[in-house]
Amino acid sequence: MSALTYLSLTRLKNAVRDLFQKPARLIYVVALFLLLVLSVQGARSGQIPEEVFRDPRELVAIATALFLFIFLFTVWNGFSKGGTIFSLSDVNLIFPSPIRRTRALFYGLFRQIIVTLLLGLFIFYQYGWLYGVYGITVSTMVMIFLFYVIAVFLGQVTAMTIYTFTSSRLGVQRVLKGIILAGLAFLLVWLGWGAWTSPADRLAGLVEAANGLPVHLFPVGGWLGWSFSAFLGLGPWWPGLALCLALFLVILFLLTHFDQDWYEDVLRTAELAQSAIAAKKEGTMEAVPGKVRVGAMGLKGGWGASAFYYKHKIENRRGGILLLPPVCLIFAVVLIAFSFFTRSGGILPVFFLSVYLQLFSAGQSRINRELYKPFVYLVPEPPFAKLLQCLRELLPSVLTEAIVVFVPVGLILGLGPVEIVVCVFARVSYALLFQSGNLLLERFWSGASKALVFFLYFLILILLTLPGVLIALALMVGLGLPGGPAAGLLTAGIVNIPVALGLLYLLRNMLQYAEYTR
Repeated sequence: MSALTYLSLTRLKNAVRDLFQKPARLIYVVALFLLLVLSVQGARSGQIPEEVFRDPRELVAIATALFLFIFLFTVWNGFSKGGTIFSLSDVNLIFPSPIRRTRALFYGLFRQIIVTLLLGLFIFYQYGWLYGVYGITVSTMVMIFLFYVIAVFLGQVTAMTIYTFTSSRLGVQRVLKGIILAGLAFLLVWLGWGAWTSPADRLAGLVEAANGLPVHLFPVGGWLGWSFSAFLGLGPWWPGLALCLALFLVILFLLTHFDQDWYEDVLRTAELAQSAIAAKKEGTMEAVPGKVRVGAMGLKGGWGASAFYYKHKIENRRGGILLLPPVCLIFAVVLIAFSFFTRSGGILPVFFLSVYLQLFSAGQSRINRELYKPFVYLVPEPPFAKLLQCLRELLPSVLTEAIVVFVPVGLILGLGPVEIVVCVFARVSYALLFQSGNLLLERFWSGASKALVFFLYFLILILLTLPGVLIALALMVGLGLPGGPAAGLLTAGIVNIPVALGLLYLLRNMLQYAEYTR
């Protein structure tokens, strides 16, 4: 048995053994599997007439946008961080061994495929609404998953290749970045022109442009969208996959036949990724940036506990030039695009999706990072005051995010000003509710295994939303509350506020001792 085969089989054996030796992780895996089965079976339990399904070309446009974003986001990170197909343990075990670079490369690619398959499982949880809107089959969902895996995989190996050949050539990096931005600008102009030239139905023009040849010829993301359209009976499948295979072969040729010492580049990127993971655990840094925008110095305000609020404001300003974190901007674009395709369903589908996406960004506020630093415990102020001042930073960002999302969504759906304000208020209430649930998790289970924490995280947040949802349903269905969906969202938001504040009051002393959260 070769060394790499033995290493792969040993990794697999240890993963299976750890799964059965850790009951919390096993329960978590079983629960995720059951939720997946329920989502698929629940979606197909009701018979939906085919005439209510929307145009399948819309699904092709959505899938193509997903593939494009995943590929380009991964490649863009490759300019500064390189590929991450090797971990630091791989570097320590494989690189010093008498193994040829080509075989080590194939081992890293094989491991990356396995990791990508696991990360892409979340796509299957979207089957419910995709079936209800487009009537897709399970096999179509599997194809979306496989194409997503291909997009991530090719993005990783392309990022590694770009970093290997351009890490010491800043001019070449600028040229490649310019080419990517020019290609994106062309796509946006093409899509905008398609919508502009169809005044009778802007959405139909946009979808027609998204299924056009210029989009299908865009590297990887467009190619995969081209092939995916074939499974919906809208075109041939082989051109896109043939282009992806050709790109992969070119990358392999470049890495194996050119005298590029990519071992040194991989070593640096592996150390960078490992230091970022360690920094996140210790709370010392958010990442390991190459450049830091300092700007003005000093807190410019704050005394006592309020100093944490001004400290977080400065950290947000130095963290980036964008109005919101990138993940929030991505979610906003997804929700605005989703509102185009579900206009007939009203505001509730869009709002439910926004709350669902909020689950993945609830733990991104500054207080979650502050808990792993000693300063918040050493400042001689009341613990509850420090907790509220740390949470104060959350309100402007979630309010801005809600406005960025629901003002354009409201205009698309034809909502009035009052309904838009209600949606913004309800979205902010859920942000506060989810943050309090996140603090509850940090208070009691911060040292538990990742699998258990992940499972408890979703369980706690779902339980916290039940009071508002149940009371809103009782008033709307049982008592006939007037006002439609907006009244239900307003009721849920009003209920969420005391639930969140009550939970925060119960956690008021969590900043008294560091041992409470460490």
